[in-house]
Amino acid sequence: MLWIFSILSCFTSTPNYTLIRQTYQNAISNHNEVSKLTSLTAPYRNSDPIAKAFYASAQAFEAKNATWVSTKVKYAKNAHSNLNNSVILAPNNVEIRFLRFSFECNTPTILGMRSHLADDKAFLLKNTKSTEPLWTLMKSFYQKCSEFTQAEKEILLKR
Repeated sequence: MLWIFSILSCFTSTPNYTLIRQTYQNAISNHNEVSKLTSLTAPYRNSDPIAKAFYASAQAFEAKNATWVSTKVKYAKNAHSNLNNSVILAPNNVEIRFLRFSFECNTPTILGMRSHLADDKAFLLKNTKSTEPLWTLMKSFYQKCSEFTQAEKEILLKR
């Protein structure tokens, strides 16, 4: 089934964002969905910043699920680099900034991959709207995120 997605993605000019977002949400709790997310986003990772950010998220899931520390770090570094490049390509995209913020929030401080938390937090506080494609997921994340104060959470959740 995965090869069908790969073949079909080669013949389309734009990524199927709806399917990518759904697969991302499934991959959060189901590691079997990670390879599907990678397949859906890999063909576009060099040409589309949103696809690149979701591709990076797939790498982050691989890091989370890897057994060996060296493999975890390799995937995390690749995810971090791709997320940063996505933000450079589309600095005003809320979805991309959310993906980087959620990655950095869940990354151990010792890895040194949390340098954009303050900037992304400020951006998200100012720009997140309830019309975002991942709003339900974002809302749930914001409620649990220790990076936000209760007052900031209330601001975000009233949108």
